[in-house]
Amino acid sequence: MKKIIATLLLIVTSNSLAFGSGLKNVEIIEGWKNSDASIVLGLKISLNDGWTTYWHTPGPIGLKPKFDFSNSVNINKVEVLWPGPKVFGTSGFEYIGYEDEVVLPLTLEAKISTEPINLKITGNIGVCYDVCVPIEFKLQSGLKTITREINPDLLAALTSLPLSPYDFGKQKASCSITFGENSFKITANIPYLVKPESQIYFSIKDYRHELSIEQPSLVIPGKPISAIGEWHDEAHLKVQSDLITITQIYGDEVIEQKGC
Repeated sequence: MKKIIATLLLIVTSNSLAFGSGLKNVEIIEGWKNSDASIVLGLKISLNDGWTTYWHTPGPIGLKPKFDFSNSVNINKVEVLWPGPKVFGTSGFEYIGYEDEVVLPLTLEAKISTEPINLKITGNIGVCYDVCVPIEFKLQSGLKTITREINPDLLAALTSLPLSPYDFGKQKASCSITFGENSFKITANIPYLVKPESQIYFSIKDYRHELSIEQPSLVIPGKPISAIGEWHDEAHLKVQSDLITITQIYGDEVIEQKGC
């Protein structure tokens, strides 16, 4: 099991931060403005060889990454998109994430589309090798007017996002969620689950930091898959199944369904 050590705090006012240890560099990648006025930028996390960082649902021993954009200028909404991850570790101590480098695409909605924006990020991530280091950093893009010119590096990151069941010609999964006083249970029938070596992960959009989910330990194609979750602070909150995300990982193949 990896050991977690004290948090390292790094604060910068530019769009890039470079330093030693496992994390080499964090930077905001310039993107473009779409025809609907939405904006695409990227958060690039570069690690030293062999180091890893976590996916949004990191597994039982991982540290959930968290990003706060609330101090940004002229930005109404930010959504983080997550490329397909890999599974690391041994049985019972698996964690999910990325090795060496990852670019997280960010989709933004400006308050006033004709005015410049300044994306400000306070991030909390974990980076791991033999130990796991929690790191807090602050970045900002500076006031920028976004053009329509496509950034090929960011475009490549968008192509690495998980595919949907429809991309494989498969039917979507159906699921249900039942609630106890302090917990809930997700049960899903997943028609695109055909490989017994696959791993299934459930998450609930917008509430990943308010709950913990014990992911399925036994996956049998053709059989219902269940997971148990617990709320940290909002025990009586009942969410709808359209917020449930199902992610199937089989080697480098990642299928993801949002809502069921």
